[in-house]
Amino acid sequence: MSEVERVDPCALTVLRAGASSTIQDLGRSAYRSQGVPQGGAFDRSSHELANALLGNKSDAATVELTLLGGVFRAEVPLAVALAGAPMAVLKQRPDGTQDRFEVPIALGLQPGDLLELGGTAIGVRTYLAVRGGWQTPQILGSRSTEQALRAGDCLPAIPSWSPVRRIDPALSDRIDSTRPIRIMAGPDTAIIRDSCWHHHAFTVAEASNRMGLRLDGPGLEVLVPADRLSVPVAPGAVQVSGGKLILLGVACGTMGGYPMVAHAASCDLDRLAQVRPGEDLRFEWIDVNEARRLDRAERLRREQRRLRIVTLVRGGKV
Repeated sequence: MSEVERVDPCALTVLRAGASSTIQDLGRSAYRSQGVPQGGAFDRSSHELANALLGNKSDAATVELTLLGGVFRAEVPLAVALAGAPMAVLKQRPDGTQDRFEVPIALGLQPGDLLELGGTAIGVRTYLAVRGGWQTPQILGSRSTEQALRAGDCLPAIPSWSPVRRIDPALSDRIDSTRPIRIMAGPDTAIIRDSCWHHHAFTVAEASNRMGLRLDGPGLEVLVPADRLSVPVAPGAVQVSGGKLILLGVACGTMGGYPMVAHAASCDLDRLAQVRPGEDLRFEWIDVNEARRLDRAERLRREQRRLRIVTLVRGGKV
């Protein structure tokens, strides 16, 4: 490893932590059979976009910021990028001069520069990437953790630099909570009394988090067998508990005992990360074949976008 590639153990210091900021990559998909949740970035598309702005691979670790970013101080030269919910971005130099930016953005920080990230009125999560990824410890092949950052924490990274880079707004994901979440029938669809439940609007409750969105709405009755066993679950599962819906998030467990009346299409999972408490959520019923078609189209769109941006970054054209 050359001198410029050496990891600095305290490249970025957390001066003020946001509401809930965690290190995330693409998670631990290989350990679900052993009861380990996959975890990882909730909005993977925004996570990938932040990494692409720096020429990183998609699995490089980012900081997932929730509703409020916080204040960070660079201790070494750093190339950073932000994508996702439009948090206010302020770079303040030691001499007091400032620059303001709009997400998505890539920029360079010098030692002593402050990166102040405010709140967002649209969406929930923003991703802070660094060139080479945040070099926090790996556990079971992933740096993802549910441990929130605190003031005084140091983030290790490889010293780097980037000019200010902006991209065509069309390449950024539009946050729109009014579009319905597309769902398919679940294994317990038949035991819910109201067969038209998916036509109702549901409100995201304050108690929602990375494990899942709790939805307030009309009470739902299910006929649950007394000898019901727990079954495998995955992000996107729609369960009923106490007459209320729970839409499982990326940090959900691997088994669940509540009735699973539907499952969100994978193409819409990223959008769940950006639905704010108090906003309404609506559903649209589709079949498995349509869900597969939409998934293939979404994967292709994201990969084409990533390759386009990375090519431009490495060619110095953005």
